[in-house]
Amino acid sequence: MYPAAESLERLARAVAAQFPGRRVLDSRDAEFLRFLPLSPEQASLDAIADIETEDSGDLATSLGTVVHAPRGTISRIREHARVTFSDIHPPAPLSIDSVCAGDGVCYALPAERLYQELVPFGPSFHNAGGTVFLFRDGAVATLKAPRIGDTAPLLGSPFILDAAFHVACAWGQRYHGYVAFPVGYTGRKIIHPAVAGEVYFCRVVPGGADGKDTLRFDIWIYDAGGELCEVAFGVKMKNIFQDRMGVPEWVKAHGHDELRTLGGKGTGMSVVELTSILPFAGKALSRHETEEEQRRCHGKRNRYRGARIALKRLARILYKTGAPADPSRIETIAPDNIHPACIVPGSRQQFYCSAAHDDRFAVAVGGDSPIGVDVERLNTVLLRGAHIYMMPAEQDLCARSPLGEGQAAIRAWTTKECAAKVFGMSLPAAWSGVALKEIAGDRSIVSIRGRTLEAAHASVGDHVFTVLEVPEP
Repeated sequence: MYPAAESLERLARAVAAQFPGRRVLDSRDAEFLRFLPLSPEQASLDAIADIETEDSGDLATSLGTVVHAPRGTISRIREHARVTFSDIHPPAPLSIDSVCAGDGVCYALPAERLYQELVPFGPSFHNAGGTVFLFRDGAVATLKAPRIGDTAPLLGSPFILDAAFHVACAWGQRYHGYVAFPVGYTGRKIIHPAVAGEVYFCRVVPGGADGKDTLRFDIWIYDAGGELCEVAFGVKMKNIFQDRMGVPEWVKAHGHDELRTLGGKGTGMSVVELTSILPFAGKALSRHETEEEQRRCHGKRNRYRGARIALKRLARILYKTGAPADPSRIETIAPDNIHPACIVPGSRQQFYCSAAHDDRFAVAVGGDSPIGVDVERLNTVLLRGAHIYMMPAEQDLCARSPLGEGQAAIRAWTTKECAAKVFGMSLPAAWSGVALKEIAGDRSIVSIRGRTLEAAHASVGDHVFTVLEVPEP
């Protein structure tokens, strides 16, 4: 099939030939009406570009082919694509912290599997690379612009937007359970046309569903330095095959939310999947944060960066419209240069916050009450050292727990980590001064300084998140 992105390029070239010097990097009201089939051995095809000047001066174009009746001399034009070239005003740019990593627990989809089982196109169009990260609020992915042909396209490499469509298609299969293909967009603005041979990154933002078979997206594309190259907004993707193309069960989310048990704790929470952090995420850091990051050993820098991103996203939740668009102006290091913070310039409002990370996740929580968070991967070290951080009664709780001794132990450890953060205790003080009375899968009851509190837990694979909130007395 002739790709939709190539149809746009052909129409842009027709406009440039007919109206030299006319701007073609902005367009609106695109419609991809029907497939234009190509046979594997076909080197070219005959098509017609129709151009009409509107009263506003905008150029409405369409790409069609001549269709002849099986018998006789009657022929007609079959339209395949339409687009109007016009100056447009896209949505306000996304903040870098919302672009540079997956948001929440991600489904890591290898690009090879994307093309083998979800979007089965020919080898020339396998241009999403590495791992595609899908999450409830969208997707991030690496896109490659292959070197094909000698002519520089007017709209940039068509493979980049085409690959972003593939990412959006995979998102629709995971979270809506059907295969949606692009059928148009409201507007597209190209700031820097994609260059063949370069690597780009996309952030796909779902915009809701139209009925039960159509999804809408905004697609933002960035270069390796984090500069916005183009945005396609109001991208419309439809289940045009009406479920004749099945969706594998392994990719479907089935509405499952692994962190739902933490929902009642604090005002806001942000989770970052560390492997989803894009190379230009450093643009989100303040000068102070950058200096502190450089002091970490190389292996710990990504964890530090993930925690900063999570805290900046948390600040946007807590302060709502008060947080600046530039995330480097949100400071996530407290004045003591030790504790996490969500400091928004010019705001007198202050929130409690806490942050943590392990080898997969960074997480930040915050609200109006003292709050602590921890995340840890289950490992045998925690169990072997139980006698160090647990009292005999707690060890007995773990040994008898229906969760299994290891799962109970990690809940005890993370609860004490949270308590240390909330109450400003050293870890050794928390080990002896925090007593777990009950340990369950999604909550534990704990006694601290004469108060009985509830810690919330959530499991993601072999990782356990724990949040402890202390309401003001």
